[in-house]
Amino acid sequence: MEISKLLDRVESNAIVLPEFQREFVWKNSQAKELMNSLFKQYPIGSLLTWETESPPEIKNEAIEQEKHALFEVLLDGQQRLTVLYMLVKDEIPPYYEEEDINNDPRNLYFNVDSGEFHFANKRVREGAEWVKVTECFNDDVEAISIAQEQLGDDPEKVLELSKKYSKQLNQLQSITTRSLPVETLPKSADIHQAIELFDKINSQGTHLSDAELALAHMSAEWAHIRRHMKAKQAEMAEEGFDFNLNFYVKCMIGTLTETMTYEQVYDIPEEELISKWNQLAEDGGVFDYVINVLQNDGHIPNSDYINTRDVLIPFIVYLDKQDKQISHQEKTQFLRWLYAAMMWTRYSGSSDTTVEHDLSLLDNESPTDHLMQEIRDERGRIEVQASDLQGRGKRTRRFYNMVRTVIRANDPVDWKTGEPLKGSYRLESHHIFPKSKLYDEYDSGNSTHRKLVNEIANRAFLTPTTNKQLGDDLPEDYLPDIIEDHPQAIESQFIPDNSELWKLENYEDFLARRRELLADAINDYMDDLIIDGGGGKEKESAEELINKGENPRIEFKETFLYDVYRDQPNKDLKKEVAKEIAALANSEGGAVVIGVEDDTKEVKGLERDYNLMQKGKDSFGLQLRQEVANRLTQMMATAYTHVNFEEVDGNEVCVIWVDDSPKPVFFEEDGSEQFYVRTGTSAQPLSIQEANEYIDEHWSQSPIA
Repeated sequence: MEISKLLDRVESNAIVLPEFQREFVWKNSQAKELMNSLFKQYPIGSLLTWETESPPEIKNEAIEQEKHALFEVLLDGQQRLTVLYMLVKDEIPPYYEEEDINNDPRNLYFNVDSGEFHFANKRVREGAEWVKVTECFNDDVEAISIAQEQLGDDPEKVLELSKKYSKQLNQLQSITTRSLPVETLPKSADIHQAIELFDKINSQGTHLSDAELALAHMSAEWAHIRRHMKAKQAEMAEEGFDFNLNFYVKCMIGTLTETMTYEQVYDIPEEELISKWNQLAEDGGVFDYVINVLQNDGHIPNSDYINTRDVLIPFIVYLDKQDKQISHQEKTQFLRWLYAAMMWTRYSGSSDTTVEHDLSLLDNESPTDHLMQEIRDERGRIEVQASDLQGRGKRTRRFYNMVRTVIRANDPVDWKTGEPLKGSYRLESHHIFPKSKLYDEYDSGNSTHRKLVNEIANRAFLTPTTNKQLGDDLPEDYLPDIIEDHPQAIESQFIPDNSELWKLENYEDFLARRRELLADAINDYMDDLIIDGGGGKEKESAEELINKGENPRIEFKETFLYDVYRDQPNKDLKKEVAKEIAALANSEGGAVVIGVEDDTKEVKGLERDYNLMQKGKDSFGLQLRQEVANRLTQMMATAYTHVNFEEVDGNEVCVIWVDDSPKPVFFEEDGSEQFYVRTGTSAQPLSIQEANEYIDEHWSQSPIA
């Protein structure tokens, strides 16, 4: 499991520490060595946990036991996890109090030039190249500022040195994406067995992944395949596309078998492996072709803009099948599909299974039409709405990356020099309204306020030098000068030209307007890629939804308030609608259609519901919004659900389009909260442990540059 996800599970008390564990006893030197090992990508061993319904005493009484059905008790690895928690989150883990920590490692510093770690002393405190490790993980360290302090006013040298520092910082920050093996003692074990194992356990080895095992089998046939893959990996990384070896293994499996079944490559002979690898990796091969398309046609300068590497595999397999002989239209339509697949997280779940399904569509006459239809069937739409961007920041890579891509495609110019910012030009994310001024108005300790301050809609993309020069100035102060010098500068980044919106007191109105501009820009960009009508219809009608029938993205409800069995109002029916909305919001969105019998798909209409309400249809809409707001949140009612009334077969039905939520949605009933997801054709509740695991997987994301 990724270190970031493990730490989040500690924070949420999904992982707890038993009282029989010793206290935190590591010395500072051990904490320093742990970080040094992680930075150098050395193995640091595994963790051991115990799943139990009857836990022992928990340190610091961190949880209320009556609220949990199953516990994940940490048996081995707490020293490592405690150090990581304090250095990454800059807080004491919930299973300890401040006084329990005798050797606090949070005074550890990192040298951005040499990559060394050292605890604070006079030399460290006075050296500009030494930065606090905790600050490296909360975006408080800027490589260019350190380089400027070192070199002064020499832009070229400052830029070169800042690149080196950024690389070191990125390598440090990337440790949160490292995976640690977690061995689990089953819940059938009792406390004595757990303590006995705790007493004897040593760190476990790292197990091979499916891709690593497949590569081992291929190496048995072609001894040097790993060497060739690593050489191409390094070459691609130099071009800005840094993929792990598993990606190249998957590309080989896909092109050799047109599946994601790893076992199928175990016995492929050496000559076939060599031939296929050469087609992919030689100069001018498929990999080079893809990089060229991404950079020159797709405005994607490097792999930071790609939130899932698997999205490239269908394109690579198709190019290999066609020997790279594809039309401009095919290339453009694959690019459009790539954008849609990344924005709508096509590969967020069981990735290999989804990739394999998509590979099966490549033999169709118009494969991208079928690929796009899969996304529509899942999401109900391709177009982006302004609400999709609300509360989203850099961590929501799928929309953040798309905004960066669209701005690059819109021929932006530098705000100071007016020079075009083309190709792979390195750009930094700039807060249009500076954080320092916003945090005078908003509470930086409030997660909702932090999201508001750091929204995508408050970002522009500028050169490092210009970003630094603008500093903490407010837009009402600096934008007029920029427009006077370079009139197209703010238009190229879709910034509202209404100067009233540039004032601090109108910040939230500015965000609302810019969300609209960015959503329109994304949709226009995607529409421009449609050739000869290849994109098709973006959103199903109620009739199309009904014809498809219930599926993981579509739910039918016969009524909203009217009880068909008792011939009277039943408020519990409204609750069931809200429950389905919560499940869809937690499962990447979909639609609830009210007025349709679920078994027969017969359209019943809303007349029976209207007759129970004082103002008919108006009351129906009002009660629906109130139910969603009361059971879920006001944000769900106003921003992430979209209600339409449509006529089908002479009867009016209600279609509620549900967006996937940027954070977990809990269903409230009688003062308690339940977490629902969509399983098959119904909403299913998850246990506390299942919910925590699901939340970790779907919403815990690492920040990117």
